Amino acid sequence: MSSYHLIGHRLCPYVQRVAMVLAQNGIAHKRTDIALDAKPDWFLVLSPTGNVPVLVVDDERTLFEAAAICQYLEAITGKKPCGADAYDLALAQAVVAIGDKLLSLTADLIYRDLSESSVDATMQQIHKQMSIVSDLMPPKAVDADKDLSMLDIVFATVFRPFALIAVGLNRDLFAGFPGLRGWAGDLAKHETVRNAVPATYSRELHEFIACKDGYLANRLRMIPQDTIVLATAKSVM
Repeated sequence: MSSYHLIGHRLCPYVQRVAMVLAQNGIAHKRTDIALDAKPDWFLVLSPTGNVPVLVVDDERTLFEAAAICQYLEAITGKKPCGADAYDLALAQAVVAIGDKLLSLTADLIYRDLSESSVDATMQQIHKQMSIVSDLMPPKAVDADKDLSMLDIVFATVFRPFALIAVGLNRDLFAGFPGLRGWAGDLAKHETVRNAVPATYSRELHEFIACKDGYLANRLRMIPQDTIVLATAKSVM
């Protein structure tokens, strides 16, 4: 039987994606989290890109990039990532690509947007991508007792930080998208999604962003952590 070792970061959405696939498929594995601002030398030897996640298979073979790792894990379990129909599978993969764009835009808010005008431009791009997803994905409930599709898994990571961002910027990222709001709420309550991050996720994400130099970080530093935790908790109730 093969052994698996996931190396990641506690808050990374791409690591969450792999963690959910591992958990959903019942794949036993070891987990090691590293600090992104102080990556150990042994990790840099394993990761060709220097990024998380990395999956070490049988202590000798290494995979990197979340999409590739998830594809591998689905393949070894004999599952298709989004369903049997070829068209539905292709469409889901296309929407996943939009999810990755949304993650990149969220990273802009965290790391790169230093002014309110820059934030405004990024928020416009987020709204544009959300509009595309809303048009392509009719509202559907997520069954708490069933496995998530890869599309669900990806967008669970996309939506997860929105509550904190909404509090920090005083803007509703789901405004005008009731179907996406419902989808996000259902995903947030799913056991696989909840268990992919530490119970202290909101507090840790607040601390992680607040120490950056951007406009969002400056806003979050003015909001007490307890207020953040309560506000984000209410958003998924």
